[in-house]
Amino acid sequence: MVREQLSRPSAIVAAVLLMVASLPIGADLGRPAKAESGMGSIVKAFCLSAFESEMTQSGKTPPAGMADFACGCVADRIGSGSSLDTARSDCRQATARRYPI
Repeated sequence: MVREQLSRPSAIVAAVLLMVASLPIGADLGRPAKAESGMGSIVKAFCLSAFESEMTQSGKTPPAGMADFACGCVADRIGSGSSLDTARSDCRQATARRYPI
């Protein structure tokens, strides 16, 4: 399997996502459930930035809704306890099925 090479900004975003994904959320922080939606918003924001960068580098124009679908999927999976790698992989496949470009 050929390993993807990440540009420096993508590598930084991936590292930040990994750090964010490893943080405890919700009850583990002793905060109300609102903290989970805040964490999901952070994950989604970083994902949207990485998504936009990847699309620009590939020269592709994503269809309307694709970024929100993909990054919502990643945020949901991470919020449910999936690792970043698993969330990315599963959501890439789901997004590719829904938005074949």
